[in-house]
This record gives sequence, C-alpha cells and structure tokens, in this order.
Amino acid sequence: MISRRDFLKASGLTLAIVWTGSGFQIVKGSPLNRHSPRLWINLSPDNVLTVLINKSEMGQGVYTGLAQIVAEELSFPWERVRAKPSPVNENYVDPYIGLQLTGGSTSIRNMFDILRSAGAVMRELLREAASKRWGVSKDSIVVRDGYVVNLKTGESFACGELSQEAMELPMPKDYTLKSPEEFTHIGKSLSRLDLEDKVEGKAIFGVDAPVENAVFVTLINPPGFGSKPISLDTSEAKKVKGFVDAFVVEGSVAVCGEDPHSLLTAKEKLKIRWSKGPLEDFDTRRLEDYYLKLLEKRPLVARDDGNAKKVISKAELKASETYILPYLYHACMEPISCGIELKGDKATVYAPTQSQTILRARVAKALGIPVNKVEVITTYLGGGFGRKSNNEVIEKVAKVAKRLGRSVRFFYTREEDFKEGWFRPMCAVRMEGSVNSEGVPEALYFKIAVPAVFEWAGRRSRGVDSAAVAGVANSLYEIPNFRVEFVKSPLPIPVWFWRSVGHSHNAYLMETFLDHLISLAGADPVEVRLKLLEFHPRAYGVVETAAEKARWHEGPKEGQALGIAYHFSFGTHVAQVAEVSYSDGKVKVHRVVCAVDLGPLVVNPDLVVQQMESGIIMGLSAFLYEGVAFKNGGPANTNFDSYRLLTIDECPQIEVHIVRSEGSMGGIGEPGVPPIAPAVANALRKITGKVITRLPFYGLS
Repeated sequence: MISRRDFLKASGLTLAIVWTGSGFQIVKGSPLNRHSPRLWINLSPDNVLTVLINKSEMGQGVYTGLAQIVAEELSFPWERVRAKPSPVNENYVDPYIGLQLTGGSTSIRNMFDILRSAGAVMRELLREAASKRWGVSKDSIVVRDGYVVNLKTGESFACGELSQEAMELPMPKDYTLKSPEEFTHIGKSLSRLDLEDKVEGKAIFGVDAPVENAVFVTLINPPGFGSKPISLDTSEAKKVKGFVDAFVVEGSVAVCGEDPHSLLTAKEKLKIRWSKGPLEDFDTRRLEDYYLKLLEKRPLVARDDGNAKKVISKAELKASETYILPYLYHACMEPISCGIELKGDKATVYAPTQSQTILRARVAKALGIPVNKVEVITTYLGGGFGRKSNNEVIEKVAKVAKRLGRSVRFFYTREEDFKEGWFRPMCAVRMEGSVNSEGVPEALYFKIAVPAVFEWAGRRSRGVDSAAVAGVANSLYEIPNFRVEFVKSPLPIPVWFWRSVGHSHNAYLMETFLDHLISLAGADPVEVRLKLLEFHPRAYGVVETAAEKARWHEGPKEGQALGIAYHFSFGTHVAQVAEVSYSDGKVKVHRVVCAVDLGPLVVNPDLVVQQMESGIIMGLSAFLYEGVAFKNGGPANTNFDSYRLLTIDECPQIEVHIVRSEGSMGGIGEPGVPPIAPAVANALRKITGKVITRLPFYGLS
C-alpha cells in the first residue's frame, strides 16, 4: 500500500467532483479544496486505471462494483483496472451520509452517479486532448478499450499517454453519460479486483499494519458489563522477557509487549481485581425475565392505524405469542485490530474501519493533535457486519500509544473481543393478531422491548428508536388495523448495528407470526402475502418469483416442508423459500430459493448473488446456533467452541434470482439476512406444529 503523496506524485490525470446546491460540478483535483473535492480517478503513464474507493472493502465486493462504474464510462479494459482505498478527509465523504462511512447497504447506490460522472468527464477530457494534438474535431474521436482513437485515420493514443495534457484543460461544461444499451461493463459479472491479493496472501488487514518499531498491545476487558479494575498487580508479568507495561485505560487493562508472544505470556500473569458491576447477578435466565417485564411498561407508539386491539378482541380467528431473541455477536473472522504510527506531531492509523471520518476525529482527540495531523489508511476488513463502524477500541489504543510515546500494533484475542460487547440487541416481543376466514390479517399488534441502537451510537432521542421498529412500523403489508409499540431497554450492555440492524429481528417476528395467523384459516401463505402486497408491485414480484422458482404450488418433497418469508429493507425487496426437513431433533435446510429486486440496474450480478448467499448463511447461522449466553453480568460463551456458527457442510443449496423492475436502486449488503430465519421457521412449524418463539433454535450454549 503506497502513501497518498507518493500515489499522487506517480499519477497522471486526476479528477474531482464538487457538490453544490445545483448538483455535481466537475473540477480539477489538484490543488485540492479540502472542503469539497472528491478525487476518484488516476490514469498512469503505463495506461493503468486506478479508482480510489471511499468505501471499506469487507468482502462485499465494493472495490469491484465501484471501479466497474468508472471503467464503464471510460470503456476501459477490465484487466487494466485497479482499486485502492481513498485518502480519508472531507473530500471523500458520502454526500448522502455526510461522513466517510460504509453502512446501510449504501455504497453502490450512493456513489453511482458521482463515479459515472467522473468517468464520463475523464472521457471528454481525453477526447479534447487528442483533438488538440491531432488538430481534428473532437467529433471524430472516441475512447475505447483504454485508447483514444481517431476514427478517420485509425491513429490512437493510450489513455495514459494523454493524461498530463488532459489535466491542463478546463473542465467541460457538458458531458454525456452512456445509455444502458451502450453498457459493456455495468450489468456484467466481472471478476473481483480484490481476489488476487487475498488468494496470494498479499492483502493487508488491520493485524498486518506495516508499523515499524511498534509495541504490541492488547486489552483485557471486565468479566461483566459495568465492572471496573480496582487493582492491578504486574509483578509476575515483569518477569516475562519482552514485557513493556500494563495499565488501566478507559475501564480496560492495556497490556504491552515487544512481540505477540511476550505480550500474551505476560497477559496471563497479570493479577487484576474487578469491581462488582451493576449486572453482577444477571445470567441468561434473569436477563430474559428482565426483558419480559419490560413488556409491562408504558410504551411509545411508532404506528397506529385503525384500532388493532378492538378488532382483535372481537375476532374469532386470533392468536398471541411472546418472543425472546438473544444478543448476537459480530462474528467477524478478524477481531478488532489496527496499527498507529507516531512520527513527530503526526500519526498514521492503519485500520479495518467502516467509519473513517469518525475514527480520524476520535484518534486525533485521543492523541491531542489536530485532525489534519492524522492520516487514516483503510485496510481490508476481515468481516465488518456493522461492528467496525464502532471506534471505541481504536480510540483506547490511541490513548495507549500516547502514554507510551511509541507506535503500536493492536490486536484483540477473540475472548476480549466478545467481552467488549456492542452486540446486536436482545429483544422481547408481544404479538397479537387476527385474520378473516380467508386467512387475510385484519389486525396486528406488535410491542417490542429492545435497546435503542441509535442512542448507543450517539443520537439522543426521547422518541421511538427507528432501528427498534424497522421493517414493522414501515411494513408494506396492507393491514387496516396495525399498532406498533416500543419500550426501551436501559441495561448497560453495549449494542450496535449488526448486519441488517433491527430488520434482523423484526423480519423474524413479523413473518413467523403472520404465517401462524394465516394457518388459523388453513390458507396458503404465498397467496395471502400476494393479497397483502397487491399495491406494491416490486414486493409482489419477488414473492411470486420465489414461489414459482421453488415450485411452491407443487408442494414439498417427501419428508420436507416449504416455508416462505418476505422482507423489505435498505431499498431492496427479498423473498426466500426454504426446503426443510426435521428428524431426530436435527434441522436440515436442503435448498433456499431467493428472489431479489434492487431496482432496474444491477452493476455486477455476481456481487448480488454473493451477498444474497452470504446473508442467507449468516441469517441461518443466527437462527440455528447464535446467541450470547450470560453469567455474572457478562458473556459466558466467548469463543467459537461455545458460540457455535454454521459450518460449510450445513450450508444449503442456494439459488438466487434477480428480478428487474422500475424504481430506485436498492442496497444489497444486508437485505439477504432478514428473510431466511423466518422462512426456515415457517417450514418447521408445518412439521412440528409449533411457532418458534425463542432463538437460537438449538438453545444457548
């Protein structure tokens, strides 16, 4: 990975786009206006196109998808396209978020127009430069396959040859974007740009931070939430060769060593006494009881159509259920890690982060230096799932570096990563509803007790937390009487955004209870959903497609059952059908058919399929196995021997169908997660006759 300074020094043409009130305007990228320019494109003299990416690559393929957009407008050969992380400053913020941040399944849809425009403007500048060199009209010049071609003479220049001349030209006032009929890259499953580095072991992750002469650091966290260290005995640790220091930082104990081995050896020899935390007496059972009692408290109302309670009370076909869903750990392959290099009054941070803007500011504050003295280099992320948009840990590491006065390389052990918390929220939910004789819901009541994720993220509010009721308060199902209530859990267990956030639990609650209600009338779950979605053609389309491709109306294979679920999240509609069997207490998911509608334009179909597959696997893993067990106010299952994940032999056959429709572009990183758990649960209800109201299915370890 090269520095921004060296990168720009070796580069050719550089473009930026500035957002103004009237839209995007193209300007030269050098010198930079630190308030608004966004540099995206570099053409080197050896004719390699490198696209600078302001989003974090954590396996979702964003380097590929975003670079593909630029390469399309330049008609550049894919084998000569590269992607690099952009610098971190205000020039590279997402214009819709206001931060340099990767989350909410927004990367492609938020950056699509900007990057297309950058590619199109570069094309015009290259044509203009060639026109001046050849002395011919620009109308006879095209850019294709990495070359600027004179159609009259057949002469050509490599795009990189003209980069300097193009740079000196004024930015064009007008430019033309390609029509979809002209696309050669967008819509194609082009190979991933990050694949070679990862296969060959060249990819740089946080733990690989190239920081010289660094002290290695890890943190020991309290055994229970809210507990604090009250004494620290380092006498035995000091006997370990290579031990540097150990001290308290922000409620944790920092351990420092000259190498990983001495660090981990000394860590085991520390004697720490911890205070009694406010949750000292909480185990899993007491935690569940606490959440159930929250359901008795007065709620805030998120939605109130008609009179759900009255209609339900008078209905003949009605049901009620109480659900409990656990806290979930962000099971990233790579625990939190980073490197911080100190040189004079400057710092360079190598971090697998999803939130660069916030990280830069927090590191600067921790080190006591101006933000412009901090450079953040975004490494590859070994999984993110929302967890790595939280920068609490790296801020602590910056404080350790400041105290030591030395550069540091940090890594978490898996156990300490668990103990840090920042889980997907636990929730307890009461649901009531009624249906008519055709199985169509007439009323639905939903009351959820859950932590306020956005409050933990710093958005203080006395109102309803939007994540808590996501996918329910804005449900597309046409149910005339629909009430949604929210009770906030104030427990001091840190929660954070987990892939698909509130949709991850609410889709399960809605879809399993809906199926249960429909079954009271003996109606078909697909047909009823289609009636409920009659006025939402995109939603209707994915349910219809998933059912058709799964041969729903032919019925299940012998010994199996079919379950369906639909959910709308992050601008994308997804329906999934699961083929399931259950024998001797074991669940087997044989096949999942997924239909996804993210709008009329798909940049890279393979990336869509990959994200649906990974979302299905992650959601199925959570349904069957995952959940944080508690003992003495802290997590009891702190590694993968007790926090079980789905294994490769348990993965079903997955079939993904992309449905094209009119409408705005949706996201793809998260929407595959919510429907799979209820689809499987709905199939299991047909086999066992029971609504599954507690997760994970196999219980907490």
